[in-house]
Amino acid sequence: MVDESRIGIYNYVYNLLYGVVTENVYSMNEPQELTDSDTKDGFIVISVGSIVDESEFSLHAYGGVRVFIEAYIPPISRGRLDKVKYKAMEDAINAVINEEIANGTNAKYSIEPDRIISSDIGEDSNGNNIFYLFIKSFIVNIS
Repeated sequence: MVDESRIGIYNYVYNLLYGVVTENVYSMNEPQELTDSDTKDGFIVISVGSIVDESEFSLHAYGGVRVFIEAYIPPISRGRLDKVKYKAMEDAINAVINEEIANGTNAKYSIEPDRIISSDIGEDSNGNNIFYLFIKSFIVNIS
């Protein structure tokens, strides 16, 4: 059975994104109050699903968990997508994930390359701010 702290997975993904994609990275939920940087530059929220234990009887413990990265991108003005910021955020997230898949810098965690999905939607955030939401989801394997 995998004995894994969920906070370790949050930290793994947080460390991949923080300072590379943006410094506005939050875990679990949107912040209750948005900073000026959040509303101007956007922010990221990391969510972790249920850990699936795939351990074997040979005492080799491993498992996986679906992770969601939600990138909140502010519009140019009400209802107009800022295509430059959106593309920059999307490209940066994709680059971080692809680099981690290629290099595998963390021995305990790895990203499964063939289970990556993404989508986008518009969202009303707290504080009456409108954001465009780019969602990236992938499986993090735990060994």
